[in-house]
Amino acid sequence: MSRAVFCSGLALALVPVPWWLGQPVPADAAAWAMALVRPAALPFAWTAMQECGRAGNADEAFARAQQLLTLVPNWVDGHVVFAYRYALDGGDLGTPEQDRAAAAKARLVAALGALEGARATAGRREIHLLEAMACLPEAAVSAEPGLATLLRPTGGAPALADAYYAEAERRSPSPIVREHRTFRAIALAGALLDAEDPKGALAVLDTAIARSRELADAALAAEWRAHLEAATAHLRGTPTDLRAVFADARMAPLWPHLR
Repeated sequence: MSRAVFCSGLALALVPVPWWLGQPVPADAAAWAMALVRPAALPFAWTAMQECGRAGNADEAFARAQQLLTLVPNWVDGHVVFAYRYALDGGDLGTPEQDRAAAAKARLVAALGALEGARATAGRREIHLLEAMACLPEAAVSAEPGLATLLRPTGGAPALADAYYAEAERRSPSPIVREHRTFRAIALAGALLDAEDPKGALAVLDTAIARSRELADAALAAEWRAHLEAATAHLRGTPTDLRAVFADARMAPLWPHLR
């Protein structure tokens, strides 16, 4: 008998012990039993997931990964790694581009759904999880450019990212989290302009201008605000000197709409 099988049997056999000894039983007996079985079950779950990955079945490997994570639900880095691996899987490059984009969208939705479910057990690392969720949509678009077209009607990957950054900001008092969202405003405004929503883009840029005054680095704040004000003036039809805007690569999402 292998050691793993023996340990599994031993852990299961020990579950009734509190009743036999007359000791208090935890309120959630099922969770307590899982805690006993978890060390023995992990190797089996891990092996099954690896075998699916080697066989090239990304969907089944992701499903196995979710089973594995039920044994270690507060392993935030594990949730992130498996979600990213699944969402960024290139799929079958021999299939038509439209089909690849649809498959990439389905993987992205599933990966974000899994990460959303992981928030309940993330504890103090929930902010880390939300920021990872914010970065995933654009990473998925980079891996499968055709996905951008499917996401465009709702503001694209930047709009998805902003929603997760907004939730992270709501849950954390950290000024760093707030600054992340402020700097991400350029990508969101560019996506809204791509989606022919100039009103929405200008609202985002106006908010970023107001929030730039909160940045810890005063010099950076002034430079950033000057670029934003020049870009918004141009978008509103006022002739503006945009040389500094075009010289700053951070403003690249707006460039096509400022020429």
